[in-house]
Amino acid sequence: MRVAIVHRVDRVEEDNLGELRELCRTAGYEVVYELKQVRPPHPEYHIGPGKVEELKKAIEMLGIERAVFENELKPVQEYNLAKELKIPILTRTKLILEIFSLHASSLEAKLQIKLAELKYELSRAKEKVRLAKKGEQPGFHGLGAYEADVYYDEIHRRIVSIARKLESLKKHMDLIRLERRKRGLPLISLAGYTNAGKSTLFNALAKENVPVDSRLFTTLTPTTRVVRLAGKPVFLSDTVGFIKNLPTLLVEAFYATLREIALSDLILLVADASDPVDKLREKIETSLQTLYNIGAHEVPILLILNKADLIDRDEIELKIEELDPDLPHVIISAKYGWGLGELQQKASELLRGFIRVETRLPYTDETVKMLDEIFKNSRVNLLNYEDKFIRLQAEMPIQLAEKIRRKFNSECFKVIR
Repeated sequence: MRVAIVHRVDRVEEDNLGELRELCRTAGYEVVYELKQVRPPHPEYHIGPGKVEELKKAIEMLGIERAVFENELKPVQEYNLAKELKIPILTRTKLILEIFSLHASSLEAKLQIKLAELKYELSRAKEKVRLAKKGEQPGFHGLGAYEADVYYDEIHRRIVSIARKLESLKKHMDLIRLERRKRGLPLISLAGYTNAGKSTLFNALAKENVPVDSRLFTTLTPTTRVVRLAGKPVFLSDTVGFIKNLPTLLVEAFYATLREIALSDLILLVADASDPVDKLREKIETSLQTLYNIGAHEVPILLILNKADLIDRDEIELKIEELDPDLPHVIISAKYGWGLGELQQKASELLRGFIRVETRLPYTDETVKMLDEIFKNSRVNLLNYEDKFIRLQAEMPIQLAEKIRRKFNSECFKVIR
């Protein structure tokens, strides 16, 4: 489908047409015309009447089937534009919802998206019905048959129904999370701007094959695996990507998913090192603000400057000097595996919850069972089978260390600082 993209900006504000173009590509649209206007919002069309005429001519000449606005439009503005241009109008929020719908695979993700769509519609329902009664226009078909209050109540009823289903799924996810916590392994979340290479890094660290795509928002449902970083077993989770001006209703709809990041023991914040420095700074700041908004501001963060294969190392170092990030960082190429050793070492150093212990274990059947758990959930640095006991040095979760101390009541058990 051929589309035009539009962004009205205030003075000194930069347009976001580049990102809007990528969003359109992800949705399967072909952008054939771009329009930017610097002015205050026009009450009737949001853009000025002159630009509406310019857009109308482009639609006729280029066979444009839809116009996509970066700005959020009032229902009356959307109605007026659709009436004047005679094609459907999409806002950024509706476009992102459309993309999310394309990529949703799990039941939870589908319900979260539907909830966001209904909440978006609820905020505009009464005004849309009133406008639709003036005459059917592109994007408003069928609403004239509804009374405004009936249409509003129907949306509200569906919101309540979906919210109940999501609450049930949330309880199930809480049980899974509880089982993970019982193992005592820390949780590391991959976060960052969409299309920074999180899924590629996840595949490299977890030896998995989750889908990787240059389009935006290919990961909506978190994937979690047990991996070893510098020998330490951890839960690693690949999460939904961030984006500039992510609509509030989508943050709310995906709050349970994003909350998983806030409950992490460490966040690997992935950024595309090949971006121009201003764009790189903006994306890092957007990601940090999103982490703050979901309550993850106290979680340790390791900045991962990915895609080093696309840029000279010295150029990356210059960017880091300009950025002056107040975060520990590492330069990698997830695609080719460069720098993953350093990443694992730095992540290991930042991880909370592991302690180094030294102890002696007796030769018993109970010890055999315990050693299996130790190897599964620890990094074993020393294991010597001596005449009367087994000498062990390992880095392990605090819960496991306490379990060993209680079970064997070992006088030789000690924590190594």
